[in-house]
Amino acid sequence: MLSKTSIVICGMLLQGEMNAYDMLKMIDNMNMQYWHPIGATTLYETCIRLEKKGFIEDTDKADNKAIYRITESGKAELKSTVCALFERVDFDSVWFCLAVMYSGVLTKEELEEEKQKRAALLDEYEKGTIENRDKMLAAKVPYIDICAIDRMIQIIQMEKETLAKL
Repeated sequence: MLSKTSIVICGMLLQGEMNAYDMLKMIDNMNMQYWHPIGATTLYETCIRLEKKGFIEDTDKADNKAIYRITESGKAELKSTVCALFERVDFDSVWFCLAVMYSGVLTKEELEEEKQKRAALLDEYEKGTIENRDKMLAAKVPYIDICAIDRMIQIIQMEKETLAKL
């Protein structure tokens, strides 16, 4: 599975060829620093790793800087990663955000299948989480001890709304 930064790079390259500086500008324009900060060094190092793995390649169109494009292998790895992210629930909601952002790598049929899998997981997770919270409330557990559970319920509900809009 690709790392968060690798997902972002491969996802951006789905839109077309670009150099690392253009990627950094795009990341900045997306205000990504608030939910998944990617610095210049991390981006450049990740591009090098992705190139070594054959997921992206330099087009050799510029003499002084690499202009990257995603390879078929990179598209396949991104698709596999996006599917894996739809099929898991994680406290770190950035993973789901990335799956949604780059779900364009999937066909309509694949996206519908992944949405159904995600919805089923969320329903199951929501049910268990609400049951747990209700037991804690019945036991008069202080709110400070269950606030994280309420946060997860809110995240589940937001993810369900997102799925409905996709």
